[in-house]
Amino acid sequence: MALAGEDSAAESDPGTRLSLADGTYQVDSEASLLAWVGRNANKMHHGTVRLAGGEISILGGSLSGVVEVDMRSIKNIDLEGDELQPVLIAHVESDDFFFVKRFPSAKFTVKSARPVAEPYLGSPNYEVEGSFELRGVKRDIRFLATVSNLAEGRIAAEAHFDIDRTRWNVLYGSSRFFEHLGMHLVFDPITVQFRIVAG
Repeated sequence: MALAGEDSAAESDPGTRLSLADGTYQVDSEASLLAWVGRNANKMHHGTVRLAGGEISILGGSLSGVVEVDMRSIKNIDLEGDELQPVLIAHVESDDFFFVKRFPSAKFTVKSARPVAEPYLGSPNYEVEGSFELRGVKRDIRFLATVSNLAEGRIAAEAHFDIDRTRWNVLYGSSRFFEHLGMHLVFDPITVQFRIVAG
């Protein structure tokens, strides 16, 4: 028989699984960042894009919200100091790729984000489904993310995955749409890695 004030069936929290507090969290654009990698047969280029802001809501462990990406902030890292760096950036910003002049921002809308069966800390613990709008085109995407609690009631979410750029009409150099590309061949997948901090 349990003593008064004790529950023999209760289990102590070993601190190995994620638990999130309900609330609305504002994306910290200074602490958040999106990294990208693009490739062709001979080399790869990588860089970053800044987040413009957004809002994440948590209710009963489920997440929803919107995150905006400032496409005008595209940077390249691997060609730092090379005269080809501004040439690459200008090309990526052009209509061949992201047409930044006409579409200065991109947006990811979280439709559903729920914890996996065993949401351990430090492992992919959330299944995320949403829509990504780029170049005025919306496409559904899904991926696993690792969500963590930070100090002062803030949260962080990290993930990395590939997207097929042609789904958003970024067709330059794709052999599925053009012939005889030679040195202009560009691989369709782009690797995206992000860290979102919100509080």
